[in-house]
Amino acid sequence: MLDSRQIYFVNQIVEYIVHNGIMKDLSVLQESPFTDQGSIVEIFTDVSVWMGIRKVIDTINANAAA
Repeated sequence: MLDSRQIYFVNQIVEYIVHNGIMKDLSVLQESPFTDQGSIVEIFTDVSVWMGIRKVIDTINANAAA
């Protein structure tokens, strides 16, 4: 279960992908609005949760390129 900060972060990823089609450059995750509630390390203290989200981003990017 995601907490409110994690949900905010994921929603920002969704908005970014809706507007840009893909998220090829993950360095944008170190900028606002993604960092408005904290850094990735602060928000996702359980690395496995972040890795699951990262895998979904990679899958979306791969599907967009296919």
